[in-house]
Amino acid sequence: MKTLAKTLAKTLAKTLALILLQGGAMTVFGHPVDRMIDKHDSDGDGMISVNEFQPPKSRGMMKRMDANNDGVVTMDEINQQVVDHQTKMAERHAEMTVRVQAFFSDADLDGDGSVTGEEAQAAAFNRIDKNVDGYLTEQELRNAKPSYGGMHRPSRPVERGGSYGES
Repeated sequence: MKTLAKTLAKTLAKTLALILLQGGAMTVFGHPVDRMIDKHDSDGDGMISVNEFQPPKSRGMMKRMDANNDGVVTMDEINQQVVDHQTKMAERHAEMTVRVQAFFSDADLDGDGSVTGEEAQAAAFNRIDKNVDGYLTEQELRNAKPSYGGMHRPSRPVERGGSYGES
């Protein structure tokens, strides 16, 4: 797991470099610096020593990684976390592959092994048109879910109009 340690070290180095480049830290770990110093500087010297320093606990990384709750994290626990994460990612990948293949199969109306913009538009419309009447009702639109299974992304522009991709 030297890779994990290297990644963490690089992330910390980049964060510290960014703080220095910003002309003095406004925040560290998402907390205002002056508040951190006030909270942790027990000897009043205006600095936080290694004995005074306490990383933010709100993120709970130690707690999440400490699988047996003994107060320490071992490499076995870290390795298990990595395996669990890889397993979840593989499951998500498999689910997404099934959804993409189903969409492609539904969208490839002429069966030529490719999907045109018009076919994609028709497939998306048909997925929402639950009563198959050729029109989208207010309720069908409210019940529509994005094909990726998440929430609608309002920050992404939605193109409207004629053929797929045209406005």
